[in-house]
Amino acid sequence: MPFVPAVEIEVPDDERRQVLAEVDRLLRAGKFSQGANVEAFEEEFAAFTRAPHAVAVANGTTALELILCALDVRGREVVVPAGTNFATYIAAERAGATVRLADVDPATMAPTVEQVRAACTPRTAAVTVVHTGGLISAETEAVAAWCERRGIALVEDCAHAHGSERDGRHAGTFGVAGAFSFFATKVMTTGEGGMVITGDPRLAEEIRLLRNLGKPEAWVSRHTRPGWNARLPEFAAVLGRAQLARLPRALAARREVVAGYADALRGLPVGDFLVADHPCSGYKAMLLLPSGTDRDALKAALRVRGVQAAGEVYATPLHHQPWLTERHRDLSLPGTERGCAGQLCLPIYPGLGEKRLTHVVRALSESLAEVGTT
Repeated sequence: MPFVPAVEIEVPDDERRQVLAEVDRLLRAGKFSQGANVEAFEEEFAAFTRAPHAVAVANGTTALELILCALDVRGREVVVPAGTNFATYIAAERAGATVRLADVDPATMAPTVEQVRAACTPRTAAVTVVHTGGLISAETEAVAAWCERRGIALVEDCAHAHGSERDGRHAGTFGVAGAFSFFATKVMTTGEGGMVITGDPRLAEEIRLLRNLGKPEAWVSRHTRPGWNARLPEFAAVLGRAQLARLPRALAARREVVAGYADALRGLPVGDFLVADHPCSGYKAMLLLPSGTDRDALKAALRVRGVQAAGEVYATPLHHQPWLTERHRDLSLPGTERGCAGQLCLPIYPGLGEKRLTHVVRALSESLAEVGTT
């Protein structure tokens, strides 16, 4: 059986030709920053997510940071789920906030309303939720409503959630703003890059100002406040537009793989497959392994059988990261501990195919039986 990798990024020939032709036009025109392609990319992404405003920025971390800066969280608190990427934490800290960590439900890797409530204090200015693997928790709307009643801004980290929807609403439209990443491994990519979507025109305008060193006009050196050099290059926008155009096809292919896994794993003693009950990006095919599974041994057994498991979305909770351990050493976050310790990501990419998927599932069953639990 051919080796089954964890990730495979492929740019079809028609997309490659389209991008190269547009890059050639850019090189001939000599305009590489904040041009027509960035503006068009913003308009097209806003239409895709059905958001009134979209603002392209340098990367997903900066997207989060600019949202929080525009919300003026400096000197207050931002709640961040402990089972997420370090970027979600550092974006809030760089915006001048003190970060409080919330526990998560290991079945979704997102906080419930009760977990959000437990983490908030009178100083809380914003709550960040993360749509891990592209899953939008069923509690998201309730969390948004709870935050709105208390005057707390809900910010969505949508780095995994391009194309994810729940109840007809796209990820990033439940709170005041959503931050997307176009990093090289994402469902759609510009290599580096990010996007903010929001329904608040004032917030969108503030982020446009902040991304451009506090200049209201792109090419006039008149600065009305401090800001960032956080613009998205025209070259990245060219690739982003091409990737967005074929995203529906990529999403359909990924969702087919996820559905195939869900069918094949049903009834097997392999843990809980975290399958979405809504249209999902299919960024990850996440499995919550039986408690006590030695994940490293399992991954080694899978490799012997020709399967490279991605491992996990977030193996180390934020409160166990070396930089953060001391400041959060007294926290007890059992849901996060279970989710991070027990998560395994199966290979997923468009074109995985039924034969390879069947091989992965068989290898998983055999490897788990071999490794056992403690």
